[in-house]
Amino acid sequence: MSLANLMNKAEEKGSRLILALDLLGPKDYCSSRAVYLLSILRDYVIGVKIGHPLTLSIGIKGVLDIIKQYSSEYFFIADFKLADVPHIMKATVKVLVDMGFNAVITHLFPMSIDELVPFSHGLNASIIGVLMMSHKGAVLFEKNLNVLLDYARGVGVDGVVVGATKPMYIKLARERLNRDQLIFAPGVIRQGATAGEALKFGADFEIVGRAIYEAPDPLLSARRIVESEREALHDQ
Repeated sequence: MSLANLMNKAEEKGSRLILALDLLGPKDYCSSRAVYLLSILRDYVIGVKIGHPLTLSIGIKGVLDIIKQYSSEYFFIADFKLADVPHIMKATVKVLVDMGFNAVITHLFPMSIDELVPFSHGLNASIIGVLMMSHKGAVLFEKNLNVLLDYARGVGVDGVVVGATKPMYIKLARERLNRDQLIFAPGVIRQGATAGEALKFGADFEIVGRAIYEAPDPLLSARRIVESEREALHDQ
């Protein structure tokens, strides 16, 4: 499924919010919590990012069940920190797409995804490359940003990840990438970025995890984030 489908969901719901479902803990708790969250957040969340935490907690079958149950309501993004040689990357992405994921996040720095992008498009899936992480220690990403940007544009990834905590790099990415290459910004609230701020600098989506799934009222938290996003987009 192309990112155009994600943008369609964004327009339908008036939201740019993607939930990082990074629950980690006992299987029964994480499974029931994930189902609860996805059942109450459908009016505000458009996409769900799943990676190692939830998969290690509930297993592959648990993830399969969640995707199957909510595939019509959310755009599912696999985030398993992929960074390997080309044939392994293609084989892994094929498995993830067969599981029901609509897009896969991969690292750009191995420079091994030239063939992966068209391969994924043939599977009706999208590739999102990590351009800049959100934590303070991402020095190597900063030093090599221009190289990674040129590579991301050259291989035609569908989107890139740029930490919301580093808006200057979001702005630079927006200026350098093609307009149809979308920007995903993690690090909102718990890592210090304000909801909606990344959108002002050119991001297309914000990824939020703990500020929602650890909130006393996840629905209220999601609603407030989306309201901030709407204000930010309205002010542009």
